[in-house]
Amino acid sequence: MKKTGIQWFDKKEAAHSTYPYLLSFWCLKHFPKFLMNFIAWCASLFYFIFDKRARCEVIRYQKKLKEIDPSFKIKPLKQFASFAVTLGEKIDCWTNSKNPIPFENICLRDDDVQELISQLNEKRGAFIFISHLGNFEILRSLATAHKMGVQNEVALTVISDNEISSNFSKVLQQISPQFFENTVDINEITPATMEKFMDTISRGGLVVCAGDRISKNASQRILSQNFLGKPAPFSYGAFFLALLLDAPIYFIFGFKKTNLFFSRKFEMYVKKARTEISSSRKKRDESIKNLCAEYARTLEEFCKIYPYQWYNFFDFWAFPAEDSDEKNSGEKSGK
Repeated sequence: MKKTGIQWFDKKEAAHSTYPYLLSFWCLKHFPKFLMNFIAWCASLFYFIFDKRARCEVIRYQKKLKEIDPSFKIKPLKQFASFAVTLGEKIDCWTNSKNPIPFENICLRDDDVQELISQLNEKRGAFIFISHLGNFEILRSLATAHKMGVQNEVALTVISDNEISSNFSKVLQQISPQFFENTVDINEITPATMEKFMDTISRGGLVVCAGDRISKNASQRILSQNFLGKPAPFSYGAFFLALLLDAPIYFIFGFKKTNLFFSRKFEMYVKKARTEISSSRKKRDESIKNLCAEYARTLEEFCKIYPYQWYNFFDFWAFPAEDSDEKNSGEKSGK
């Protein structure tokens, strides 16, 4: 059993104290957005030059896209710059919940969005899978400000990993306490938090979880799915949780409409999972694996449309601990 690459939780937090984050938040609050976008571009250029590991991982990802689409242009700096600007937009959503991105600036693509809105209007909740492709915080911001086009107030419970970026989390909690009111640390899921998830859904709310990162504390419980032409690890626990909560499942993605720094136009896609979920214990693992495969296909589809908005700066295809037999079997259950 050996590691084949650096996973996202192997990376150390960039800032060793809260001061750099406090300064960044202060600048974002007091400086005009066009100036912050320029500073973000300069910062992205700095990290592009000096962070060799992240640069190599971006190139790895873009090369895989080019293998699928020969017309794709490999531009790693463009991806760094996109992330820098998106990070500023995310912080704006986190700290400006009463005045989020204007609803008219968000184009809701005509996928399954109307079905989800109708469901929420009937106070029937759902489980939402998001990713680190694009900007999910658009949805969180709209839900917090009750501007989702739904008649009822939509409760939102977000599952995240606060342990990896503890200094950043401390600052965010200090500046925007409401951000953590409905956030559950993935490392602290207990029977009590499961009750919270079920309560959120029973009240017509949304339970939200990223499906494209495995958990540090459950790195052996993974699913192997083909992604951009090569097997990649996905979290078994996230898809198992979705099955346990027994609610309709949707995949939601939010993207910047163009790559222009000063554009504040966004597109949001809502796709309902088509995988048939079986309550039978015998067929449970098959349902989980099929749901994960559907998610991976959807994620890949949007990577091709919005290639430079991929914000996983690590070896996405690295299996934390594997041997050839387990990898070829396509699943590690952790048993």
